[in-house]
Amino acid sequence: MRMKLCHHPFSVLLVLLLWVALPGCNQDKPIPPIERMSQYTTTKQYPGKVGDESLDDWKKHLKGIEVVQIKSTLDSKTEPALFYESKSSRKKPLLVLLHSWSSGYLQVPSIPFALWAEKYDWAFIQPNYRGVFETPEAMASDVAIQDIMDAVDYAMQHANVDSSRVYLVGSSGGAMTALVTASRHPDIWAGVAAWVPVFDIPEWFQFNLNYPHRHYNSQITAALGGEPLEGTPAEKEGKRRSPSTQLQQAKEVPIFLAHGINDLLVPPSHSIRAFNILANPADTISQEQMDYIVKEQAIPESLQGEASDPYFGPGDPEVVFSRKSDNVRLVLYVGVHDMAYNSTLLWLNDQQKKQPQPASPPQ
Repeated sequence: MRMKLCHHPFSVLLVLLLWVALPGCNQDKPIPPIERMSQYTTTKQYPGKVGDESLDDWKKHLKGIEVVQIKSTLDSKTEPALFYESKSSRKKPLLVLLHSWSSGYLQVPSIPFALWAEKYDWAFIQPNYRGVFETPEAMASDVAIQDIMDAVDYAMQHANVDSSRVYLVGSSGGAMTALVTASRHPDIWAGVAAWVPVFDIPEWFQFNLNYPHRHYNSQITAALGGEPLEGTPAEKEGKRRSPSTQLQQAKEVPIFLAHGINDLLVPPSHSIRAFNILANPADTISQEQMDYIVKEQAIPESLQGEASDPYFGPGDPEVVFSRKSDNVRLVLYVGVHDMAYNSTLLWLNDQQKKQPQPASPPQ
């Protein structure tokens, strides 16, 4: 009588071993087609306040999220970070998310970015990089920038990261720091998305003198060791920490800049000036056009006709100006100090570093 193969214990064991060993026969979940998130729009629309921080909220939404401790390679201080990794065997993109000016690494409105990472099998890390921008170690300092790079190294050591798809995202102070990090380490990033960034710290200090109820100037003074007035050491240090003095070093990095034309916290001129540094000179925006946008909160006639962007769709802010030049994209939208999830992630998903080609053998 012939024995049925499927009932033989050794045959069953053989099938199981083959299933584990053969390429493509592991338990990695299939990745669904990329699509817009319908339940999330912008950080302003996310429940609660933009600066809210809660580990409980993170764990409620994402079971695999964990707090990790990363030792600085610059001053040996240990800083926390939120880290997510699916443990799948495939190579995956890495999304580095930077908290904003007045928050730390537990900033809650970043949760939709991590949920995207979970859905599409990206690794995700949100470092503290010295927390709220109110101490000398914070606010795009050397140790803060190194914390971000140490977080990238940590993620690469603990996840199977595709080095051609390492992304950096931030808004406000996080966007400012993202631009500085891109300038200092341009070879790492496949794409950097910066929403409503501060372009120049001393100049923003001067702007905030018109709004004495704001707390930002006291934070800037504490971080820089004095008011960054013209000719002072604090001004020199503030410039050194600003995108304005170094962004030209990031010309080869794909950078996405977005700013609301109604932003009274950080005027849209900050993103426009960043764009002008990175863009082809023929595509730059004039001082007159920039002044009009800031004063009128509208697009001048000379710039009209460029009011659509492929990465903005339903639920996103209304685009009133979009221009791509060389490696930089600038989007101006109807809105205030905000950041949209879908347009950021859809743009990042399209960015990938070109791998160097091996040298041809000698003939």
